Amino acid sequence: MTPLVFAEQNKEFVIKEIKGRDKDKNRLTEKGFCIGNKICLLRDDQSNYIVKINDTKYVLNFGLANKIIIDNE
Repeated sequence: MTPLVFAEQNKEFVIKEIKGRDKDKNRLTEKGFCIGNKICLLRDDQSNYIVKINDTKYVLNFGLANKIIIDNE
């Protein structure tokens, strides 16, 4: 298991854990970043990470992306 910031681009992973404060966890969960959901890192633009989850694209900053722990399917 590894943080999203170290993920390989254009490959699907499964969310295993979301770390951080309850405020951050709730914010991500409301957008569909739930444990067990598939996530794909589309682009790593140094401090911003473009991800696709549930056919929707999101831009996350390094802090939020680092709190999402992923693993291979």
